[in-house]
Amino acid sequence: MRNSIIRGIAFLEYCTGLLAGRMCGVSFIARYLRNPNPRVTIKLLRAFGATVGRDTTIKRALVIDNASEDQNSSGDFSHLKIGANCYIGDNSFLDLADHIIIEDNAIISANASFVTHASCGRSPYLSTKFPRKCARIVVKTGAWVGYGATVFPGVTVGRNAVLGAHSLLLEDADPGCLYVGIPAKKVQEFAGGQS
Repeated sequence: MRNSIIRGIAFLEYCTGLLAGRMCGVSFIARYLRNPNPRVTIKLLRAFGATVGRDTTIKRALVIDNASEDQNSSGDFSHLKIGANCYIGDNSFLDLADHIIIEDNAIISANASFVTHASCGRSPYLSTKFPRKCARIVVKTGAWVGYGATVFPGVTVGRNAVLGAHSLLLEDADPGCLYVGIPAKKVQEFAGGQS
């Protein structure tokens, strides 16, 4: 009985969120996903264009930026593709100015950040020195992005690669290797980690 009531409440919350999102736009859903009902998160992401594979867990809060209101925004969550059997930890930051592709069996620890664009466009001087960059991020099958790690635009985390906690990845991580530090450097290769 109790489980039926909980499922009913989750369904009602999903319907309310879906209706509010359709009326108020994707920015409403992005705000909701900062403190969601975990039973509703994946349904709302899918309803607004994201791809989320089966058996994926999204722990709790997602911070989604630039799903709308950025020059590269899609106005929905279609820039987000999460494979099957993935884990997305609490308070993960997803900048959807460009695509974020997380393949099957990947682990994204809490407080990880995926930054798909960099722009200092409000500074006329700095924008000439550092032009806007916008590029997708790919996390390959079986990779693990550690707690509080940050991945920058255009970077691929290789198959079965590990990015250590609080590391900053500025360039591609080779498959089957451990990267740590700021900026992240390769410190170990795993035997058979590329398969």
